[in-house]
Amino acid sequence: MTPNPIRSTSLPGLRRSAGLKLILICGLVLLMAIPAMFIGAISYERSTAADEVTRKVSQRYGGQQTVIGPILSIPYETDLSDGTIQTGHYILYPDTGEAAFKSVDVETKMQSLYKVPVYSASGVLKANFKDPLSQLEKAGVTLNRQDARFLISISDVRGLKQDIKLRGPKGQLAQFEPAIEEGEARPGTPAVYGQNSEGIRFMAKAAIPARQHQGMPGFGQWLSVQAAPFFTETGDMTVSADLHLSGAQMLSIPPFAKSTQVSLTSNWPDPGFQGEFTPTEREITEDGFSASWSMPYLSRGIRGQGRAEDVMRGLTSNMVRVKFVNTDNPYQTVNRALKYSVLFIGLVFLAYFLFEIIVGTPVHPAQYILIGLAQAIFYLLLLAFAERIGFVPAFAIAALLTIFITAGYAGAVFGGRSYIWKAGSVFAIVYGLLFVLMRMEDFALMVGALASFTAIAATMYLTRDVDWYGSGKIAAAEG
Repeated sequence: MTPNPIRSTSLPGLRRSAGLKLILICGLVLLMAIPAMFIGAISYERSTAADEVTRKVSQRYGGQQTVIGPILSIPYETDLSDGTIQTGHYILYPDTGEAAFKSVDVETKMQSLYKVPVYSASGVLKANFKDPLSQLEKAGVTLNRQDARFLISISDVRGLKQDIKLRGPKGQLAQFEPAIEEGEARPGTPAVYGQNSEGIRFMAKAAIPARQHQGMPGFGQWLSVQAAPFFTETGDMTVSADLHLSGAQMLSIPPFAKSTQVSLTSNWPDPGFQGEFTPTEREITEDGFSASWSMPYLSRGIRGQGRAEDVMRGLTSNMVRVKFVNTDNPYQTVNRALKYSVLFIGLVFLAYFLFEIIVGTPVHPAQYILIGLAQAIFYLLLLAFAERIGFVPAFAIAALLTIFITAGYAGAVFGGRSYIWKAGSVFAIVYGLLFVLMRMEDFALMVGALASFTAIAATMYLTRDVDWYGSGKIAAAEG
């Protein structure tokens, strides 16, 4: 049976041409991108507000924590060619280091509509120095071993649940303290001293407030403990520290030893393994995950010992990072859906156009605009409900409401209840396809491309007998 051509429309230029009508519909599809852009702006604004709330909540629990150490820092002096004396800190990294967090308990904190993953982590930091006194003999500068200190860096010490104590090779304990006080020269920056005419030493380079930590790796405060009581005459030295701290969203550990091992176990089922090192082993279940990393000496690109200004820069450029991903964040998924808005509005318009061609009942461009606005409102409904109840139920509600009004409108336009079910089935497939695209990130482009190709191929088949110019068949019908 030959499809009935369009016989009438309120636009005289389209009376004889289904082709012109299709071109106009394509233009209307692009026009519908404007309301989609406004909804995208609303989503961005809400996402920005959510990020600000996340930042404020994270600060209460310590934020994204980065843990460094233990490492060994020894003050040094060296004579310069101009007769002045340079002082600074000489760093000795452990030969092997281990950061083992056996318990990272994550829970979600709510503020208004927004959810923020925060954690409480318990772990052990361990460092093994192979004959450190022998290694320090190769320093090439005059070291003050009596003032040597073990250092640990914590991004935000407000997240500490209890004080940190260093355990030595003989079981001795010493409590960490802030590494330096306000006004002292910071580690990692050498100070230069000279002598006046009376032979009195003076500082030629002003001290910089320590709490700025300029030039020092880490994102927070350095803690220290005297190292001299832990030294032995010869042999290896192993020290460790128990760590209990809270944080939010992410936990990061750089390779603080020549060879560093990291292990982490958590109850969070959605980890994001970021950073420059990938897990050597990992297991993810519905009850949580466990993972381990190995960071060998050569891969970190930093020498095992040297002046702080030479061997500490770049320490945090390569790290193990574990992000506790909040899968309930609706904004990223809604924004992804908006990227496909023109495609799916176009598919709905195309379905209406095919009904128009096959049934022979004209649809006014204003009616296409109403249909397009209904599709745009779908994304607004999706955003509004997703903030409250999550993406999946929000998508179901928004899609059902939109399918209901667009299918019902099709029944009214084309004059029959059967078209309600036909249009509803087509639109359900369209929104089902959109949902699949949102859940299949890796194959979204392939699925979208195949769906678009199928839609165009079906349109070409169904309109193969249409008189696009509207001349011969229309004229014959009118004659």
